[in-house]
Amino acid sequence: MPISRRAVLSLTLALCSSTLPLGALAATGPWEPVKQGTAREDVSTWVRSVDGMAVKAFRGSTEVNQSALTVLALLADTQNLPNWIFKCASAQHPAGYGHDHTYARFKGIWPASPRDALFKRVVTQEPGGAIFIETREVAGYPPVADHVRIKSLHNIFRLTPLKGGWTKVEFETQVDLGGMVPGWLANLVSTEAALVTLEGLKREVTKPKYKIKSITELPDYYQRSKSITLPADH
Repeated sequence: MPISRRAVLSLTLALCSSTLPLGALAATGPWEPVKQGTAREDVSTWVRSVDGMAVKAFRGSTEVNQSALTVLALLADTQNLPNWIFKCASAQHPAGYGHDHTYARFKGIWPASPRDALFKRVVTQEPGGAIFIETREVAGYPPVADHVRIKSLHNIFRLTPLKGGWTKVEFETQVDLGGMVPGWLANLVSTEAALVTLEGLKREVTKPKYKIKSITELPDYYQRSKSITLPADH
């Protein structure tokens, strides 16, 4: 029996909206190391090519001597994102959208114009305990003068609670910046973004305001699905 066009469309939408595990973004080349740390708290970074994308997918990993709740509190602090996210100029919850949406602007690197986009976050937890904070661009936000809209973005933070209150933080992004992107600039973004972001996270996460004790202190979108739980030895 032939499959209807509506059924094919429904299946396509379901596949496109599904949450992908870290390392499963639609990249096509092998991971290439950029910076390899030697100590536990060092940042290691990788890049890999993506068909049709000027900017390579980039990935970083480190461990912090902070609980997963503390790292989640930092990630949930939208207004503080410019202090540690690579080239982030401003971030806010726009009127008319829930707190799981963020409108952000990013500084341009000459000769490229500043970028902006509206993003939505989804928080889930694996059966093994790792917590995913997945971010994707959302269409429909009004254009802003002098800014180029980011065409697509898929970003994942994966937090793995470790013994003794440590947390492994992995960060992976695939982005189409939109507009014209010179080759040297695309290379700069892919090789620097993960390093700068994770080094900034390590610095900011030590602030006392992020020392929360319960998931209920986080925005409601962290609690919409199954409750986040942490191991007893974390």
